[in-house]
Amino acid sequence: MILSQTHKMNKSVFYLACRLFDRLSPAAKIIDIMHSLLRLFLSLLAVVNLVACEKLSGEAVVLEKEHIAAALPGDTPGPEKVENTPRPLADDEITVDSYVMKKDVRGTGRDPRAQQHEQWIVKVRTVGDGRTFNVSADKAQFDKLSQGDRIQVDYRLGKYTKTVWGAEIRN
Repeated sequence: MILSQTHKMNKSVFYLACRLFDRLSPAAKIIDIMHSLLRLFLSLLAVVNLVACEKLSGEAVVLEKEHIAAALPGDTPGPEKVENTPRPLADDEITVDSYVMKKDVRGTGRDPRAQQHEQWIVKVRTVGDGRTFNVSADKAQFDKLSQGDRIQVDYRLGKYTKTVWGAEIRN
């Protein structure tokens, strides 16, 4: 009984609001719509803030450095048919950052990680929590670093997945 009265009351409030909206001037309707859009925007902004990545920075130790040449023109690998059944690696294959490749292909233009431009990648481990990830560097930074160096890094950490995004070496 109480639910049915509440439903009737909600229905009548909605009806009354619609009737009042119909009687508003065009300028008042536009203002009302803009207020609704502003509330929607602020709500979406609050949701993005809750879900977004967390900005972190800290000290890290350089584990290794790797140069990857630019991909060879016309040699971009197309989508390959991948079997979901695990298989042992062949004697001439290695796994790097979850990519399986031939040993002699690593770092060349035929590397599956190669892009249209050269890459200088530094693998680091943070001192605070031991998280290991790759940081893209420019050539000057790459040349200055050596294994075991301590550097400052800035990165974003996914709040739920704990995935590292947008890592950079701080100058």
